Amino acid sequence: MTDQSTADTRAQYWKEQIDAWQASGQSQQAFCKANDLNYPNFGYWLRKFRRQGAVAPATAHRRSGFVPVVAPSGVDQLTIRLPNGIELRGVTAENLALAEQLLARL
Repeated sequence: MTDQSTADTRAQYWKEQIDAWQASGQSQQAFCKANDLNYPNFGYWLRKFRRQGAVAPATAHRRSGFVPVVAPSGVDQLTIRLPNGIELRGVTAENLALAEQLLARL
């Protein structure tokens, strides 16, 4: 087997894994654990395929992880506090997509 065919086989394997992850609805880490995949290798290939345009961008393949919230009357901005102490302030209906993108990067 040539080096190129080995590289092609490896790329095909990781593309199949990433496609399966996207269809699963699981987090990357949960998918890797459930399928006995090396998480750093998964991340490497995901970034590589995204740069090549071979897989959808981070937010295109997932449904929003947000749930509807009814804010008290008169409140037009929300603050999201994460367990690690990070806060996103000033979240509004207009910038919700940006807040989701920021959270996806964490």
